[in-house]
Amino acid sequence: MIKIKLEDSQVSVSENCKTKKSILEKISELLSKPSGINRNDIFAKLYEREKLGSTSIGKGVAIPHARIHNIEYPFLSIMILDEPVDFDNIDSLDVDIIASLIVPEENFSNHLELLAYLSNKLDDPFIRKELRQARNSSQIIKNLRSDDLEFI
Repeated sequence: MIKIKLEDSQVSVSENCKTKKSILEKISELLSKPSGINRNDIFAKLYEREKLGSTSIGKGVAIPHARIHNIEYPFLSIMILDEPVDFDNIDSLDVDIIASLIVPEENFSNHLELLAYLSNKLDDPFIRKELRQARNSSQIIKNLRSDDLEFI
């Protein structure tokens, strides 16, 4: 079981971002306080990762992620956009579900396992529908619960 930090303050519903850059800025803001990492540092790492290739996984979903110094465990943020945004999509669908992840740079071997879990979970049409219809953070967190993750 992977321990991951996800709480209400890391979830944003009905967000009104219009660009990939504004999405990454909002993610950085959501993850800064709980992780104790400066939001500009988080943004720089997420932006650097996006330059390597889009983290869009199709079907209106993206999973921006980065390795960060000085955190003990992974942090997850979830954003549901009011209007889908071009995220250098791998298919014809713009992105409206963003599950962003920052993981410890040092001694964290579950990074790929965690990305695979999120990708599989968000590939489920029922989960995507529930997330798009959610109106608060507790509904979103409920849909991401699993025996594979322990939210701390």
